[in-house]
Amino acid sequence: MEFILIILSSLLFTAPYYFPALFFLSWFAFIPLIYLIREYDYSHSLIIALLVGFLNSVFTLHWLYQPLNLALKMPFSFNLFILFLYFLLSALPLVFWVIINKFLQPKYSYSPIIAALSWTVLEYLRFEFFNFNPFNYFAYTQSDFSLIVQYAGYGGIFLVSFISVLIASYLVKIYLEPAWKKLIPLLFIFILLAVIPLFAKMNFEEEVSRESVDLLVAEPAAAANNFEKIEKEIANLTKLIKNNENKIIFTPEKTLSFDLIRNNYYRDQLFAKLEDNLAASYLQLGAVAAENKNYKSEVYNSLFLLSKEMDVIQRSNKQGNIMTEINFPFLEEITGLMSDYLNFNPGSAKKTSSTAEVDINDLAYLNLFAEEIFIPLVDRKQSRAADRNLIVHSAAEGEFKSRVYNNLSFAAAVFRASESRTDLIRVVRGGFSGYITERGKTVLKSRLVNSSQTVNLTLNKGQSYYQRYPLRIIIILTAIFSLIVIIKLIILIKNKWSSRN
Repeated sequence: MEFILIILSSLLFTAPYYFPALFFLSWFAFIPLIYLIREYDYSHSLIIALLVGFLNSVFTLHWLYQPLNLALKMPFSFNLFILFLYFLLSALPLVFWVIINKFLQPKYSYSPIIAALSWTVLEYLRFEFFNFNPFNYFAYTQSDFSLIVQYAGYGGIFLVSFISVLIASYLVKIYLEPAWKKLIPLLFIFILLAVIPLFAKMNFEEEVSRESVDLLVAEPAAAANNFEKIEKEIANLTKLIKNNENKIIFTPEKTLSFDLIRNNYYRDQLFAKLEDNLAASYLQLGAVAAENKNYKSEVYNSLFLLSKEMDVIQRSNKQGNIMTEINFPFLEEITGLMSDYLNFNPGSAKKTSSTAEVDINDLAYLNLFAEEIFIPLVDRKQSRAADRNLIVHSAAEGEFKSRVYNNLSFAAAVFRASESRTDLIRVVRGGFSGYITERGKTVLKSRLVNSSQTVNLTLNKGQSYYQRYPLRIIIILTAIFSLIVIIKLIILIKNKWSSRN
């Protein structure tokens, strides 16, 4: 029975990654987990939490084998062992929360506030100092619940996690201590969540403008050889572009597989066809390209903003495997060893040029490549989304072949939009393209295959509360949590002192 409840808890935790509309199931995941650990000692509770956390990793991060294999280029058994260790490591945050929450909870009751505070503070500390798993944040399970998602504009994913775990913890309390009156706080929370944005609505509606853009995804070309593949890519792209009339067209990362800088033959062929077919004023083209025409130059995944005259107005570069976005202490030393012994390139996340602001009428946008969507745009030093009114997420997700990763990537995009109160468009090959409003509401989510989609944007230039004060809310939550810990320790010390006397 115990193992069945462990599996049930893990399935409830991970169901929203497969079906985002089932976001509420993750709330109920805490019930079997708390039920299992409530009567056990700390050592047994630790084992239960470790098993639940490990299964969570297996169900949601199995797709990591593909980028890991590309990065390490090692035998299957070795890659599997590394992934096993990573799954165990990813289970530790849940283990720490179970132990800390168990320690802080009242002896004869269950406090939802303590559960939510401890969860949120641990997530924040992990994000700041040991962010080895950028995909494993509870807020990402809530991406389809726009009522909660919009609160990322006040306190980021941490505030969303706090609210979600608070709701989940009240469900736990109702289960452990059944009583109708315990529904009142839960009802009050939902009313408060719905009312607060109504009073704050006008704060983010500064300098509103409108713009229509096209998202264009060409079908990956299949051919007997690379030359035939490139010719098909050019043909597919120009055929789709011919039917688009909006001022700017966005395409996914890696739309073209040939070197746009050094391959003069195919570049001239492409530009000649585009000049005859491009009705739009601007085309952002995803292509593989060298830094310059030197044959020793490093090759990057690049985004080129082209004018109708085929002039390159802007270029953004990104080269890396998704594993390079993992950050934790001593990362440089570890990747240095991997470079020596495991054929891993620690410099693969290097950028050669920054994403500059481009004004096309009122459109000033920020480019995010595939892996960058998991990195919040708001931080304590400088907001990369400041003074922008649009975020463009360009990616190629076909190599993962995982619906879980597609949903997780889209969920991250939802929170990047809500955190910065900036509209976000996704143009993705092999995944979900779409349009997300500045409040994190999904207007469009679709798998575009050899087709285009017109998106009518409503652009705001105001900053969110989270952009202006990125640490204010999490510091308040941390202070309250610290006070609870201090009070608990004082009570324990006092009781031990009294028992000795």
